[in-house]
Amino acid sequence: MPINSRFTRRSILRHTAQATALIAAPAILGRASLASAQDSFAGESLIVVSWSGNHEQSFRESVVEPFNEKYGTKVETVGGWDQMIAQIKAAPEDNPPFDLTIADEYTTSVGLAENVFLKTDRSQIKGFEAVSPWFDAERGDARDYGVPFGGGSLWMVASRSSGIGAGSWKGFWDERAKGKTTMDAAAFYWDLCVPAILSDRKPGIDEVFDSPEEVEALFAELDKLEMAKWYSDGAELANILIQETAEVAMIYSADARGFMKEFGETHDIAIPAEGTASYTNWFMKVRGTRHAALSDLFLSYLLEKETQQRFLDNSTDFMSRTDLTPPAHWPDYPTSEEAIAKTFNLFSLKGWDAFGANWDALSDRMKQTIATTSRG
Repeated sequence: MPINSRFTRRSILRHTAQATALIAAPAILGRASLASAQDSFAGESLIVVSWSGNHEQSFRESVVEPFNEKYGTKVETVGGWDQMIAQIKAAPEDNPPFDLTIADEYTTSVGLAENVFLKTDRSQIKGFEAVSPWFDAERGDARDYGVPFGGGSLWMVASRSSGIGAGSWKGFWDERAKGKTTMDAAAFYWDLCVPAILSDRKPGIDEVFDSPEEVEALFAELDKLEMAKWYSDGAELANILIQETAEVAMIYSADARGFMKEFGETHDIAIPAEGTASYTNWFMKVRGTRHAALSDLFLSYLLEKETQQRFLDNSTDFMSRTDLTPPAHWPDYPTSEEAIAKTFNLFSLKGWDAFGANWDALSDRMKQTIATTSRG
């Protein structure tokens, strides 16, 4: 998920550099058999962090509540964005503030550098055989930690009255959209992904990971836009669109499903034909958890087909299994390896290494873009 712009070059460099030398953690031990799990964990508590907002609501309804009903447990979900690793570090090593946490590539990098995650024994977890190899392809040694539940991505929103549609990212530069567009002011690295996808100089979003001098070409494309307003969070984005201040927007998949439900009759919401930029959602077991066995059971549950199908049916995030049925609200949901690779361009761990090294320069350059393109 997008991280807050208060992160500095120093913090990013420190974490991404350390993440290349992962510190070994103990393997999973003491697992209860799945056959006896319904009796073994009745009444036991577990705290799981998911992304905040719509993602947490979907996760609670589609994942946590059915799990508690099945096993008689007291699993809770709390929302987070970028503070999870700091919270773990601030707590005693044998008493973490939560047992499992969601982690995108950035959070994974920081957490591994701080040695706050425990390794996963994949041989003891069912479901990995159905997971797309795409999730491990750029993971490196980090694949030894956690389980891949799915991932998030960028979507496009366009009011039907604009006549632009959400079929191509080029719509942002359509004359009809002039003065009527909006993107994220804080997580500017995702904004850069849009012109990178449209460029044919490098595959996917690889241009985002170039030197500041080379990334200048992407900023130049953003400079051509005339923004109605740069939004700071999902709530502000919704207000901008509802008030018709903007007619074309970049929206995160965590929010896209909720917007579909409320405004699907007046707006097109889709992943454009050129594909999109993405991050993955892995769930990590936190060091010092006092509910290790129940954590393992929950991780296994996250890879079950029924669990992932329920979540997919209630969201616009993509899932790690490839044997799911596309939901009614996402009829062209990619299920083949070819379609997954074509649709999702990952902001990878290596990508964060490169981008973080240039954080100060790129952040300062983005401030110029916001100042020169803003109308409000």
